[in-house]
Amino acid sequence: MNIDFKALVLKYKDQMIKDTQDLLRIDSELTTFDPERIGAPFGEGNKQALDFMLNMANKDGFRTENVDGYAGHIEFGDSEDYIGSIGHLDVVPAGTGWTYPPYGAEIHDNKIYARGAEDDKGPTMAVYYAMKILKEEGIKLSKRIKLILGIDEESGWRCVNYYFKKYPQAPVAGFISDADFPLIYAEKGITSTIIRGSFDNSVVRKIEGGLRSNMVPESARAYIVKDLAYKEKFENYLKEHNLVGKVSVDDEELILEVEGKSAHGSLPQDGVNAIHLMFNALNYMGISNEFIEFVNKYLNNDYLGVKLGIAYTDKEMGELTVNWGTLKTEGNRFEIVLNLRYPNGVNYQKDVFEHIETLLIEDYKVTVEHHQKLLYKDPNSHLIKTLMGIYKKHTGDESPAISIGGGTFARATDNVVAFGPHFPGKPTYIHQKDEFIDIDDLITATIIYTESFYELAK
Repeated sequence: MNIDFKALVLKYKDQMIKDTQDLLRIDSELTTFDPERIGAPFGEGNKQALDFMLNMANKDGFRTENVDGYAGHIEFGDSEDYIGSIGHLDVVPAGTGWTYPPYGAEIHDNKIYARGAEDDKGPTMAVYYAMKILKEEGIKLSKRIKLILGIDEESGWRCVNYYFKKYPQAPVAGFISDADFPLIYAEKGITSTIIRGSFDNSVVRKIEGGLRSNMVPESARAYIVKDLAYKEKFENYLKEHNLVGKVSVDDEELILEVEGKSAHGSLPQDGVNAIHLMFNALNYMGISNEFIEFVNKYLNNDYLGVKLGIAYTDKEMGELTVNWGTLKTEGNRFEIVLNLRYPNGVNYQKDVFEHIETLLIEDYKVTVEHHQKLLYKDPNSHLIKTLMGIYKKHTGDESPAISIGGGTFARATDNVVAFGPHFPGKPTYIHQKDEFIDIDDLITATIIYTESFYELAK
C-alpha cells in the first residue's frame, strides 16, 4: 500500500498547531505530590494537562482511561498485542528571563515558544496526531496502538510506575518521542545522589540554589553576616568575572545573589552552574569553613567527577557526568543533590556510591534516592532498523543511532526506544529559558511517527 504520509499530515497541520498551543498554555509544573489528593496526586496543573489530552481524544473517538490521576492512555484497535508510545505532560519549572511568556505558546519565526514545547508536550501531540491520522483516514492495521500519558516524568516517574502496576502488559514494539533523532539505542544510568550533613553557619547563615536536580542551576543565593567589607568584595567578584548578581542589605545580613545559565542536567557543560559561582565568590571573599573546604575539594567547578575520583569515559556511551542540581540549608544542616549519570563500565554501587562514602567527614551521609539503571538496545534489532529506515526516508540523513546522557520513558517498559523529536544540528533549549519547537520540525516528526506506527502495526 503506497501512502503519502507527508500529504496526510499536512492536511491536519493547522489543527495540530492549535491543539499544541492550547496544551502548552497549561502550567503543568509539579508543585506538590500528595497521594491522598484523589484524582490529582501531582497537582491541579498536571491534572488539567492530562484531562485536556483525554477529553480531546474522547471527542476524536478514541478509547481513553484516566488511571487514578497518575497517568492515562489513549488507544484504538482491538488486537491483544499493541504498538506503544509514552509521552509526558509535566514540565520543569519555567525559571526566569524568557523573551516570550513561558505559558503563552506564542509563535515567532515559525517557532512555538513555551515550557514543554520540545520536552515533551509538543512531541506528545505529534504522536497523538500520528494516531489520529491513521484512525481518521481508515488505514487498516493489524495491531492496537496505545499512547500512554505520564505527568511525573521530570520528578521521579511515579506516574508510569503506577500505570504499569495496573497495566503491566508491555508493547510488542514502540517508541518514545522525548529525545533525539535519528534514534537513541543507549541511555546512561541516572541517579539522585544526595549528601547531607551539618555545617558551621556562623558566617554563612544560609545558602541555596537550583530548582530541580536535572537542571543546571540558573541562580544561587547566600545569606551571610552583615559586613560591608564582604559586600565590596562580592561586588568586585561580580565585576571581575563579568557576572550578573547583586548584594542586598537588611538589618542583620547580606544577601548575595548570582546568576548562571540553565541547561539540561545531562549536559552540565552546556550551562553555567550558579552554585559553583557562589562558592567561587565565597572563596574570593576569603570565607571558609569545613563545609566550604569539602565543596572545594570534591565538587566545585567539576562536572566530570574528577575531584570525587569517579571520572570515567566509555568509548561508546561517553563520560560520567555530575550536575550539582540543588543545594539547600536549614539551620546548620545542608543537602546537596547531584544528578549523576554514568555509562557502561561503571558499577554505580561499588565505583561511585561506596567510593563517595569513603570521602565523607564527621556526620556527612550519602544516600541515593532515585536510580534509573542504564539502558542498552541492540542497534541491529528489527525495531531499530525499521525506525531508522523511516527517519532516513523523510530526512535523507544517514547519521547512525546514538547514545545519550538523558533518560527517557524507554526505560519504563520493554521493546521501545527513544526516537526524536530533536533533529541533529538544531539548537535546543529544553530545561532552559526560551524553550521552543520549530513548526517545520514538529511536522516532520509527525510524518515520521505516522509512518512508524503504520510500519509497526500494519
